[in-house]
Amino acid sequence: MVSSAEALCRLKDGHQRFLNQKLLHPHSDPSWLHDIAPAQHPIAIVLSCSDSRVPVELMFDSGFGDLFVIRNAGNTCSPGSIGSIEYGVEALRIPLLLVLGHEGCGAVTAACMPAQQLSPSLFSLVEQIREGLSGAGEEGRPAALPEAFRLHTLRTATILMESSSLIRQRVRSGDLSITSACYSLKKATIDWMEDANT
Repeated sequence: MVSSAEALCRLKDGHQRFLNQKLLHPHSDPSWLHDIAPAQHPIAIVLSCSDSRVPVELMFDSGFGDLFVIRNAGNTCSPGSIGSIEYGVEALRIPLLLVLGHEGCGAVTAACMPAQQLSPSLFSLVEQIREGLSGAGEEGRPAALPEAFRLHTLRTATILMESSSLIRQRVRSGDLSITSACYSLKKATIDWMEDANT
């Protein structure tokens, strides 16, 4: 089993290969699929947006079984997301949780705009983001784009700690580390931000 520090290093190395166009495409051959069929041992949980321009496994140059990826619009803390993360933490003993936001996120953009006519489920999702960003900007002002993309990512990591006693327990015991990052659609770079390990 890898440590959280080693898992984070592997993610950063994989992304650097992605940027340098020196992809290894690891763990993608049929023999590897056969090897991991009995059990999975991913090195990191990634909570990411479902945006099609943020292909998590590709941008970290990872393969089958490497990452436990949870995606939804706006990388939000829905009960399904939290439960999935708890499964990764409890059942799979994954040492690293990465909350990955991105610039140009449609859900965060909607949350920073006046109320719109949305379906009930989408309204609930956008409101959750809006509430998290309320007063999170400079001098307590509502967050504005592009600051909001980063702030929402950091806020999501904090909400995960607040919402799950299991996640809090594993962070405090040192068995889990939480890191936040924001992906640039234009540059394809990742801004690695502060940890939420408190």
